[in-house]
Amino acid sequence: MGVWNMKHSACAALLCAAFSASAWAADAAVAANCPGVSAWYAAHPNETDEALAKRDAARSFTDPQLRAELAARAARDQQARLAMVKAARKDWGPRREVAAIDEENVKWLFELVRSKGFPTAAQVGEQGVHDAWLLALHADRAPKFQQSLVPVLDQRRVDGELSGSDMARYVDRLLEAQGKPQRFGTQSSDNFAGSHLGLPNAESLREVEANRREFELMPLADYVCMMKEERKEAKGR
Repeated sequence: MGVWNMKHSACAALLCAAFSASAWAADAAVAANCPGVSAWYAAHPNETDEALAKRDAARSFTDPQLRAELAARAARDQQARLAMVKAARKDWGPRREVAAIDEENVKWLFELVRSKGFPTAAQVGEQGVHDAWLLALHADRAPKFQQSLVPVLDQRRVDGELSGSDMARYVDRLLEAQGKPQRFGTQSSDNFAGSHLGLPNAESLREVEANRREFELMPLADYVCMMKEERKEAKGR
């Protein structure tokens, strides 16, 4: 188990999935300031948005209506979170909007899982599975429901329908909410000072890196660099 135990993480509270990692890898600032990110994606071409879209294009979805509904809900989730990040600190309107969207989405997703199960790539494509994951990720008002989805989400990962990065974010988010150490260091804070990247010591950094390798994630230093650039971009640099 990793030992990254930071509170009030920016990613957990705001933009945990506002932009895909592979999209950031192509961003000019990331390419210039975080060369390891671009190098990692060059070595893992199946992890890019383009590769996912190509795989989905070869599928015949058994539930295209559900795929469209998931896409619409995920887009609304992300638009609201981006507006919240850009809003003035004392402007509570965007925060209330995010809370209302999350509440609506968790009720809808709970009923979907209860009646039909968690979506599969055969039904909605990998993008649809990712969109359903996003709604589950932000279902913080229903922690027991979130926890109940861990086995099925990990099975989607094992089956190649959900990325290791998505699964790592999900696990870390739940652990952080429980006041427990993260395993993968995905719920980042603004404190990245020192050679241990905010972790208490070299041993904890090695544990996190080992967990990341198990899920085929980029090295933590590259991930941290990318998150810093994301935060700058979201705040208008």
